[in-house]
Amino acid sequence: MSTDETTAPQPPLGVDPDASRRIFFAMLALLGGAALTYNMLKKPAGPPPKAIAGDPLLVQGRKIYLSRCVGCHGETGHGNGPTALSLIGPPVGDLSAPTWKHGDRPDQVQQVIAQGAQGTAMPAWGGVLDEPEIRAVSAYVYYLAGRKIPAELRPPG
Repeated sequence: MSTDETTAPQPPLGVDPDASRRIFFAMLALLGGAALTYNMLKKPAGPPPKAIAGDPLLVQGRKIYLSRCVGCHGETGHGNGPTALSLIGPPVGDLSAPTWKHGDRPDQVQQVIAQGAQGTAMPAWGGVLDEPEIRAVSAYVYYLAGRKIPAELRPPG
């Protein structure tokens, strides 16, 4: 037996180098997606479309939507935002669909925005947005779906 033999270093028992590589590249992709989302969200939004420019509720709702919702739901509400594919759980809701999974009534839409949707990646915005802001973004969601804005979402007066 010779002591001059050199052997290649062996990974510690229980460590799979391929799994480590996959985890590394998954984390790299996640960080890249986060950077892309950050850059997309930090750019200023253009002027509101002419269809909503004269409606202060929809202008406010659009502003909130673009700052809080577009990352997952996408600019048009189809559930195709830049972070949508990286989320764990069911696909992001398509807000342009003819019906919504968690209900179509204004109180149901506001509840999902305020409290989130259990079993999904939809966060609760109730601690971040106040009641008028939740009403405004709810109205904008109806607009994205091509639906009539329910009167109960409009401010009194």
